[in-house]
Amino acid sequence: MKDLTAKVSAQPGVAPIDGLPDAWHWSRMIFNFDAILTPDHEHLLEMRVMGRYDATLARAVLKFAREHSTRIVGSGQPLVALAGFSCPGWEFDTVAAVSPDVHDNHAQDDPDLYKATYTLFPGYRCEFSGTETKDEAVHLFRYALQPTKLDREPAPFLRMRYDNQRTKSHSIGFDRGLAPLPVLLNELSLLEGAPGSWVEWENRLGNVLKAEAGTAPALTLHTASGRREVTTDELLTFAEQTVTRADEGP
Repeated sequence: MKDLTAKVSAQPGVAPIDGLPDAWHWSRMIFNFDAILTPDHEHLLEMRVMGRYDATLARAVLKFAREHSTRIVGSGQPLVALAGFSCPGWEFDTVAAVSPDVHDNHAQDDPDLYKATYTLFPGYRCEFSGTETKDEAVHLFRYALQPTKLDREPAPFLRMRYDNQRTKSHSIGFDRGLAPLPVLLNELSLLEGAPGSWVEWENRLGNVLKAEAGTAPALTLHTASGRREVTTDELLTFAEQTVTRADEGP
């Protein structure tokens, strides 16, 4: 799009970011906006922050994203997570970018700008699998990850399904669906004393694990290396580690 510079420069209160070519900052109500053009000037990489704002972090996100812009716009994926990011004073280790299929930024006021924009936000490696479907990317961006907030805790990537014979609670369908870690830990804590109940979960690395309750007090944990009996406390500790660990994979 040849007029991206003009479109961004027309934002109320916009100003160039010193020392970062083709990059701008502006604010509106409780939001701060930072944006940068890709090297070919065909796409806009934009970060939106609500509440606490850090210009140094925003600048670092823009610079890192532009350096990896070919991975963002050329992937064909609804969500791209770029590991290897860092910024002093912050624990974020990843920059994520979502396509126009996921976000709706500028959709109402400028459809052409909306189609050219990828929305950025800093995140944590444990939050992304690299296998997100479009529906999953939409759910993560709009509901689970709070992408406009800098003061947030990591929300580890997790898919799960379960069935509890005692509480009569269960997931719907045969596929594992996205869930927050507290839901997994709660369902695992309810297994003991519920024969025939089970919980199956998948972490960001694609590892699938399963725990089930039999007639004995102990629970059975199934992993790629086999099965073993565990207590509820052991199961909860193990499950949390499998989901929050982010030292392997892409």
